[in-house]
Amino acid sequence: MTIVPRLWKVTVFLAILLPSAALTRAQADQGDFGIKPEDYKMAERLLEGNLKGLVKNDRVVPHWLGNEGGFWYRRDTEQGQEYVVVDPAKVQRRPAFDHKALADALADVFKKPVDPGNLGLKSVALNDALTSLKAVVGDKSVTCNLQTMDCKSERLRHPPEGALVSNTGQYFLRSEDNNLVLESAGSGESRPLTDDGEPYRAWGKLPDTSLMTIQIKKHDLALPPWGVQFSPNDRYLVASLTDERAVEVNPYVEWVPTDDTLRPILHEVRQPFSGDVGIPETRLFVFDLQTGARTQIDVPDGYNAGGMEGNVLGWSAGRAQAFILLQTLGSKNLALLRVDLNSGGSKIIIEEQARTRAQSNSAQYNRSNIRIVDDGEDVIWYSDRSGWGHLYLYDAQTGRLKNRITSGDWLVQDIHALDEKQREIYFTGGGREKGRDPYFRHLYRASLDDGNVTLLTPPDADHHFPPDPVLTMTVLYGMRPAAPLIQPDANLFIDTWSRVDEPPVAVLRSSRDGQVIMPLETADASALYATGWQAPVRQAVTAADGETDIYTVYFPPNRELPGGRHPVVDAVYGGPQISVAPRNFSEAYMGTLAIRATHALAALGFAVVTTDGRGTPLRSNAFRDAGYTEFTRVGIEDHVAAIKQLAERHPEIDTDRAGIYGWSWGGTFTAQALMERPDFYHVGVSGAGVYDYAALYPGFEQSVGVPAYADGGTKRSSPDEKPVNWEMLDITAMADSLSGHLLIVYGDMDENVPQSQAFRLVDALIDANKPFDLLYLPNRTHGASQEGYVLRRHFDYFVEHLLGIDPPADVAIDMKSLR
Repeated sequence: MTIVPRLWKVTVFLAILLPSAALTRAQADQGDFGIKPEDYKMAERLLEGNLKGLVKNDRVVPHWLGNEGGFWYRRDTEQGQEYVVVDPAKVQRRPAFDHKALADALADVFKKPVDPGNLGLKSVALNDALTSLKAVVGDKSVTCNLQTMDCKSERLRHPPEGALVSNTGQYFLRSEDNNLVLESAGSGESRPLTDDGEPYRAWGKLPDTSLMTIQIKKHDLALPPWGVQFSPNDRYLVASLTDERAVEVNPYVEWVPTDDTLRPILHEVRQPFSGDVGIPETRLFVFDLQTGARTQIDVPDGYNAGGMEGNVLGWSAGRAQAFILLQTLGSKNLALLRVDLNSGGSKIIIEEQARTRAQSNSAQYNRSNIRIVDDGEDVIWYSDRSGWGHLYLYDAQTGRLKNRITSGDWLVQDIHALDEKQREIYFTGGGREKGRDPYFRHLYRASLDDGNVTLLTPPDADHHFPPDPVLTMTVLYGMRPAAPLIQPDANLFIDTWSRVDEPPVAVLRSSRDGQVIMPLETADASALYATGWQAPVRQAVTAADGETDIYTVYFPPNRELPGGRHPVVDAVYGGPQISVAPRNFSEAYMGTLAIRATHALAALGFAVVTTDGRGTPLRSNAFRDAGYTEFTRVGIEDHVAAIKQLAERHPEIDTDRAGIYGWSWGGTFTAQALMERPDFYHVGVSGAGVYDYAALYPGFEQSVGVPAYADGGTKRSSPDEKPVNWEMLDITAMADSLSGHLLIVYGDMDENVPQSQAFRLVDALIDANKPFDLLYLPNRTHGASQEGYVLRRHFDYFVEHLLGIDPPADVAIDMKSLR
């Protein structure tokens, strides 16, 4: 259908002029009450990025000194920061060096004053004896003798642009003209590893399905070869050859070019849609860097390698083997493939089948909970076959199940350390300690052989053990592996814990019994509280099924409204990848991965709620798979139930004025909530949402089910055919049900959720003669939700349509980067 601009303008105009009766009454009750520019600036101060750094000593990041248990870390002081060293044997903390003397030494080298409380050092490394320091200062590296305080600097040397550095540092690998080139780091000599690559059939190419193709092209980014991994000893290389030639083009138009040219730019991205016959095909090869041999790896039919986890999960040097995680469409099956690095021969040693989806971690963006043990003797395998995610020990050569490592009605969350000498594993888990919040992380130690599990973190709180991200999140988004908080050889670990209303406390504990060895830090949140920030309230409510506990976080309004009643705003994500309701103090003020502006909206007088309903991770299979594949519908009902129960406990919440907002999957959730529960939700801001899964790239199948077309297959027989089992997921088909105010927000360079998704909903709303509002963001990607202008438009929309008053004009909102 052709969109008629005249009709679109009329519908937007109507959206502004026709507030609901409830909102009109609310406006009348408020008299002369108004939101002023200074109120927006107060909200701005409480945006997550603008709160960064206000809590001092909220974490301890240890740098272990050898295997004896000593470590150093950087802490905040009134003067700035200092480096301290901890001696567990003496239960003592002291400065790691003379900060003033080092500042003077650095000043001599760089010919400018250096503040002892702000040395300006990055990438700091201290030797075990604490006699030498290496660091980066600007574009130079500096080495200092901490005994003589003599410092020397030199120009910082970087690997060649776009190079992958091998594990031992002896090789650089780069992509060149669709092929792989290996360079000796010592001599600089290079040689081609391949010569048969061509456009869209390339070695080490990040596929267009990465959702980053346009940005890589626009910024001329030289990325290391993708899908390539060196063995630990650098003898072997596993590399991918990706063929995208049969994939159809998805066009993106850059209407306002960022290079200041006038003519719009067409970007062609090879991005398949679900049901397409032509999809990317990836083959894996082993290169023996000693002999020069190249061998294709046998991957069983129906399985694909790689994905977000990369290719190789582990290696056996003694057996010359690699272990690769495979999955089928929709992750109905997971398998661990053992590969002979000399012949390329392979064997599936573990295969997992699931009714809905098989996963290697409950949280999709966290590293898989699979580890290769004793150089390929055993493998630790994660499975939720029992209804809960647990760890199992298998023979890595025969595939025989040896024993369960963990079991019970609770969840293993993330593996954090493996002690192969003691045959013990350290991991976080949730729900094992009865009567506690099941999302709180506790650290446990378990024997690989006898199943004994020991709790190491007794306090009833969330214990901050950040997970390692999957490889994709590291390469594309710069998410770094977590710092090692556990030192198994010394039987010690760092434990930091908090709640949403209790600042972090950090101690050093024994990894044998969890006893506190010595206190380390108590966070200072005084500067945070000075901004007017107030802690939210985390509590359990009952899901819409009347039985299941779900958890919600309530951000009370931070200003009074006439009459004492406050509109409620539901901050949502609702996708199966992550949980978003804050569980600790850091998440309470810095936000979680997909939820922003909660405190800012509370500062404007809204009662803000965020909930982890059914259909989200970190609970049981039954919880995660509730309503599969219509879990968004189940989640919406849970959110409504949660808000109604909160209103009974907090009488200031006005459920007659309910709004909702979210980005990405949260944008999907928002639009569907407005259309499925128009009796409850009246105002929504839907950003970068998916509204029609049938017109989107593959990758959602593990959440919404493998597509089934009329002929029973997984490929469409005509360009307009949609999967019959996805009909209930099509939000564009719900357009007739819209009765509230909807603002659709999208960026035209968003490859994650293409602009065509917004256009499909716009088209459906026009067909249904429904008023709506639209915010088009030129040159913006999927990260536009944190842009100041976008946040201000969120404020405006809720102020206008929930408070029923005019928002202040000409107020610029800014949020600092969260990185």
